[in-house]
Amino acid sequence: MNRSVVIVIESLGGGGAQHVASTLANYWAANGIAVACITFSSPASDVFKLENGVRRIVIGGAGISNNSFMGVVANALRIRNLRSAIRDSGAGTVLSFVGSTNILSILAAARLGKRVIVSERNDPARQSLGRIWDLLRRLLYSRADLVIANSRAAISTMTRYVGADKLAWLPNPVRNPGPSLGPLDVRRPFFLAAGRLDAQKAYDVLLTAFAQVAASRSDVDLVILGQGPLRAALMAQARSLGISDRVVFKGHVDDPFPWYRAAIALAHPARFEGMPNAVLEAMSVGLPPVISDAQEGLRDIVHARRSGLVVPEGSAPALATAMIEVDEDSELRARLSAGARLSVEVQLSDALERWTDILRPPAGN
Repeated sequence: MNRSVVIVIESLGGGGAQHVASTLANYWAANGIAVACITFSSPASDVFKLENGVRRIVIGGAGISNNSFMGVVANALRIRNLRSAIRDSGAGTVLSFVGSTNILSILAAARLGKRVIVSERNDPARQSLGRIWDLLRRLLYSRADLVIANSRAAISTMTRYVGADKLAWLPNPVRNPGPSLGPLDVRRPFFLAAGRLDAQKAYDVLLTAFAQVAASRSDVDLVILGQGPLRAALMAQARSLGISDRVVFKGHVDDPFPWYRAAIALAHPARFEGMPNAVLEAMSVGLPPVISDAQEGLRDIVHARRSGLVVPEGSAPALATAMIEVDEDSELRARLSAGARLSVEVQLSDALERWTDILRPPAGN
């Protein structure tokens, strides 16, 4: 049995899929599995690092085309280069991450005799890739040998065009926390948010909610970890709300666990989400999450008032109320902390082993 794998992902920049892909690559390489990783982007854009045992193949072609014709040409070149790299890797299994890259991987691996596995990171019912890409997803995902999702809602959506025997729910593997560090450079107790600064994460809603919290509480701040295209707009929003001195944009941090351990709660009001690593990591060390009800993947782990608080998506008043409640009610916070830790432990304790099982072809193959 060929227990080698090539992982295909656009880049290893910041993001949940990149986190999972790099974690799996390093874990498998450390456990004697031959691993290659194909990216379109160069290592210069990396946030997550690969260990020396992982072979890196960069094929170029990252970025957005200026028009439809150039897009067709660019994707034809991506498929050609990706096909060559997959063949060159010698791997028996192709594991691809994220919608459009999954489609390119299915096309590139056609008739190469590889086992093709694609990992969908959001619920297709909530996240559109664009009209053409959405159509291709519905047409081509059934050609993969296995389609993985990290939320049961996504699995339910994809049963419309992928056979149930080809669908599998797998939780994200969560990295182990590093050692505790000394005191953080913070002025006051703080709420924490962590993730890419884009529209999906609803940080605009969070800032509006925190302005309401700050109006009644002068002793708490908000710290946001992460980079992204909306950084300038969010900083401008904080200024317009009069809370710029109470909101700290820390950017990317290599080790977020000291921040998880020190925060009051993690605020994650995303408009849609699969299974965000930041929430799972925070819960694993007992930080209570406050999430929106639009995050179907998390609803299997964040149980309202037992392992976190759940508020209506897009409601800044509800989010502010929940943040104030978890701050002021120490008994509630302690109960949610214990529940968060237990919930993650029960759901995710064998995640890496379950991901490794997918490298074993079904009996009879």
